[in-house]
Amino acid sequence: MISAYLFDLDGTLIETESLWTTAVHQWIREQGKEIDYATVNAWVLGRSWPSICETIFDRWPDLTTDPRDLAIITRRLYFKVRASADIRIPSSIALLRTLSATTPCAIVSGSTRDDIAEAIDIMEVADCLRFYLGCEDYPRGKPDPAGFLMAAQRLRVPPEQCVVFEDSAPGILAARRAGMKVVALARPGAVPQDTSHADLVLPDLAPFTPAMLENGRSASTP
Repeated sequence: MISAYLFDLDGTLIETESLWTTAVHQWIREQGKEIDYATVNAWVLGRSWPSICETIFDRWPDLTTDPRDLAIITRRLYFKVRASADIRIPSSIALLRTLSATTPCAIVSGSTRDDIAEAIDIMEVADCLRFYLGCEDYPRGKPDPAGFLMAAQRLRVPPEQCVVFEDSAPGILAARRAGMKVVALARPGAVPQDTSHADLVLPDLAPFTPAMLENGRSASTP
């Protein structure tokens, strides 16, 4: 029985993590620090903003920028990069609309609430969501299951009756640790992730049906 669907945001409904990686990478280099793009991408992908900041400041203790100020700075850089980009993933958004017509849906993201709210406006899906949770709402980011467990509690459904849509290894692991079913989105061209903990792996969410979880279908077994 499926009583709720929980969607990750970045990499699942929208694609901005590569843009955020570019913004964070640019800021780090502006501070006179040398780091390759791939390493920064690993720091950003699927992780909450506090976790990203913690990683940066652990690497360079001499960087004393307040995380709130860093969020403002990188946000400005991000908007410059995003100016000409369409960040929506249409098939994922279409699935959210379809599922929300019959089953409660929510977003559980490591992004800030302001960024989630903006993304919801861009996707025009406010009417599809019971609520959304950002990094300010729960104490520990993915791969900790806190966010997903909080969402299940708010929806008043058992974790085992929730299905999570995720694209990152930390998010997939968080959902699994919460005792939920996990559908991994492995889009062509995206940075490869460990999807071994997912119940189902798809290159696109368009064909998803609940029956696929019962059959255990994956991207490799169409």
